[in-house]
Amino acid sequence: MIYEAKVNDLASEFGVHRNTIRNWINSGVLPAQEGPGRRYLIQYEDYKRLCDKYGREPRISPDPGAAGEIAQPVNENVPKAVRLESKKNPFYSAPNLADICLTCGSCAGACPISGVDDLDPRKIIRMAFFGMEEELIESDWPWKCTMCGKCEVVCPMNVEIVQLIRRIRGQRDRDKVPVAIQKGVITCLEKGNNLGIPKDDFLALIKELGQELAEDCCPGFATPIDVRGARLLVTVNSKQPFAEPESLTWWWKIFYAAGESWTISSEYWEGVNWALHSGDYSAMRTIVKRIIDNIERLNCKALLLPECGHAYYATRYALERWFPESLQQFKIYTVFDLLLEYVNQRRITLDPSKNTKLVTFHDSCNYGRKSLKTFGHGYFDEARTLTRACCPSYVDLVPDREENYCCGAGGGAWASPFGAERVFHGRMKARQISTSGAKVVVTACQNCRDQLQVSLKREFNLNVDVCFLWELVAKSLVMPKRIVGEVQHG
Repeated sequence: MIYEAKVNDLASEFGVHRNTIRNWINSGVLPAQEGPGRRYLIQYEDYKRLCDKYGREPRISPDPGAAGEIAQPVNENVPKAVRLESKKNPFYSAPNLADICLTCGSCAGACPISGVDDLDPRKIIRMAFFGMEEELIESDWPWKCTMCGKCEVVCPMNVEIVQLIRRIRGQRDRDKVPVAIQKGVITCLEKGNNLGIPKDDFLALIKELGQELAEDCCPGFATPIDVRGARLLVTVNSKQPFAEPESLTWWWKIFYAAGESWTISSEYWEGVNWALHSGDYSAMRTIVKRIIDNIERLNCKALLLPECGHAYYATRYALERWFPESLQQFKIYTVFDLLLEYVNQRRITLDPSKNTKLVTFHDSCNYGRKSLKTFGHGYFDEARTLTRACCPSYVDLVPDREENYCCGAGGGAWASPFGAERVFHGRMKARQISTSGAKVVVTACQNCRDQLQVSLKREFNLNVDVCFLWELVAKSLVMPKRIVGEVQHG
């Protein structure tokens, strides 16, 4: 017979703290397997042995005819449960999405926007549990939330609030999704990039940028387009060629110094995936499949999504969910992985004396706590190692790493119509930066950079410069001497 019980029940039964029960289970003192609803399944023999050891009378007795059945403590004073008719709920299919919530308020205390427009993560969870689908779908709460995941860090029951928010977003009629986000998804599907930049214009621009870079500091450089057999396929955020094309050359300069073999595809080069924000999994899958097709067509060995936390998160999430075999065919780099590889292999040399101001690093939610939760690794130490390699004077924000505050621009908030809420959300980040005394804030996400540089500096009078991590590395490079005509892309 099998005894089914929760940790709290066992702790009460044996007169110990619940952590003691967990330690018994983890160490094998109490052999148990995880069961449904946060319960543990224990063989009666193991349960009886523990009772004997601690002088306890077992709360259940074996039934000779119930071998293999699950038993629970019986209390005669408890009325029999009434079985209700089941109802299909589109927002959650597992207890960790709603019905294990204790309504303790930890999530509301951690959420920087809780209370705005009566938003409270607990309300969203309970409304989902009670089947209030229409009210949640019509509400603006899921779109004012940045899905930063700070609520999940503090949740004692590990409720997956971010996944719940994304499911609610995905149920809204597409014509009611915030216009900029939905337009970006549709344009990407139809024209290959979020802003609809024509192929000829894009190719002409990046070729011209390559020529300027060759004349400036990289003799012999030419923008590698559709180079078959290049080691690294590099995607592009369409905002860069559209609004700040010179920023592309920071990475190109690093590739040149490292002697990297790399290329850009002439088709479907967009790295950003706004379908993650809109909750459109079908579109997200399509956009990532195009990247896979480019890697196979060009026979590349690795992929770099060089500028955005959500681009990396969405792409890796899609690869693991729909295309797991691709992760065996090619390597996916984060900006941290590749830059550290260059530094550790001494493929690039950095001069920290070029940066004398006090510097800090802002952890983006997607590279940090969300990657830690979803993929098992958050990029915290790597970011600081690289930043310190470029800057002799460094200070951390408080709190930082997994507990760091979102800047307020994530989850599509930078492109949403809720500008006032976005600024209010960012007040915690502005306070962190101001308190640190830093004069330069480094980050690894486009939306974070834009929110810090364009919005929070102005709204909160922050006297800081903001730059990308790879921008900092590019400006710290000691450029190698190369012969004109030397091949730079394989």
